[in-house]
Amino acid sequence: MAGQGQREPMVVTHEGGLRFVAQIREHRVVTDQPLGKGENAGPMPVELLGASLGTCVALYVQQFCHTRGLPYDGMRVEVQQRGAQNPNRVGLFELKVVLPQGIPEEYREMLERVARSCPAHNTLAHGAEVSVQIEAGQAAPV
Repeated sequence: MAGQGQREPMVVTHEGGLRFVAQIREHRVVTDQPLGKGENAGPMPVELLGASLGTCVALYVQQFCHTRGLPYDGMRVEVQQRGAQNPNRVGLFELKVVLPQGIPEEYREMLERVARSCPAHNTLAHGAEVSVQIEAGQAAPV
């Protein structure tokens, strides 16, 4: 994204079963599969796409409201992911931004543009190249 300096890569390691941990700066994010397949120790990896989109939209909408003195306490973003096949993927993200009372109607169209302008939305809507390299070497220390 524009304006971001070079950061250390996120590092994903296996913790056993179907559980993986992504180390993002000083933050540890656990992923797993639902009970029956995994231990349900965290969201499935693909669910983090919806979480990223929802939190990015929420940030942009909150900042828009904040700079204009509009209410945003109690705001929430609901994200529904719909699957698709061939290839297996998320085919649709449905977002609903629920704002508190007191937002004038004339801001609705502008708020939709703001929600669609966040980097996560732009990445999903316009695509991103993905480069994969397979490297044989030492495993990460446990």
